[in-house]
Parts: sequence; structure tokens; C-alpha cells
Amino acid sequence: MNRALRIIFSRYGIVVIILILVLGVIALASQRAQTPLDGGNSSNRGSTSEASSEAFTEDDGLATENCEGDDCYPEEELPQEAVDQSVEFAEAWLNPNGYGPDGWYDSIIPFLTEDQAELLQGVDPSEVPATEITGAPVPDGLKVAFPMDTGTLTLTMTEGSNNLTGTGWLVSAIDWEQS
Repeated sequence: MNRALRIIFSRYGIVVIILILVLGVIALASQRAQTPLDGGNSSNRGSTSEASSEAFTEDDGLATENCEGDDCYPEEELPQEAVDQSVEFAEAWLNPNGYGPDGWYDSIIPFLTEDQAELLQGVDPSEVPATEITGAPVPDGLKVAFPMDTGTLTLTMTEGSNNLTGTGWLVSAIDWEQS
């Protein structure tokens, strides 16, 4: 008995045990690949299995066989309503009325997703690194870039809702690049 335990718990015994486990997993996986998608119930060949089969082969239009890199997915374009909302936010973000932290936060919160609003809570508006928008907004996908006097403000827009404005286009991320 001691000899059998020594063999099993030796490094060679452990290697054999691991090899058996790996081969068992491979055998189960290959058998699962041969099982029909309806859970092995091949007698139920109705419209459900045909619909499932069609759903797996139907082209969704997002990728092609020769697709590489970022060209695989269609570029989303923001509607004018989203760009307008981003302009209103950028103007409020600059704090032209000279609000204190609470007033500034109250002026920008209607434009923000709840997550972004939490991130900006308690921010001092005197820390905003710009004072004016110097060019037209530049939409690119779901982002809108604003050239400013000291850099570029980039806002990521998303369609959603918050507690103040209901459903519409909101700022979900703010990025600042110093020039």
C-alpha cells in the first residue's frame, strides 16, 4: 500500500493523473461539439430549431470575412441633437457665469450621465483648464471635440437618461488634452 501511494504521489504519478484529466476534458469537449444545438433533443425538429439555425447563419452586417482592425464595424454618427447638447455642456463647463462649486455643478448636471455626475461632484470650477471655445465642434463617431484656448475638450455622448432631464443625449465621458 505504501509503495502504491508513493508512486501515485510522486511527480510521475501526478503527471499521469493530470494527463488523464486533460484527455477526459478533451474527450468531453469533442463529444459536446458533436451534440446538436437543441440540447441533444434531435427528435424535436420543428420551427424552433430551424429559427435557431437561421439566427446563427444570418449576416448581421457588422463584420466581413476579410475584415481587419477598426474597419470591421460601422462608424456611428451623432445626430445634430447630440452635438447641440455637447455644445451646451461645453459652454456650461467653462463656467461663464462665475458660479461657485455648487452652482457650477447644478448647471452641468442636466447634461451628464449619472456615473459622470458622480465623478464631477465636488469639483472646483476654478480648476477648469480653459476659458473659451475657439472653434466649431468636431464630431467623430460618438465623440465631439472642442478646440479651446488652452487645449481640446473631447466629450463622449451617449443616449440615455438621468434624474433631471429624462431621455436624451448625455455626456458619458470628458477628456481634456492640453495644447
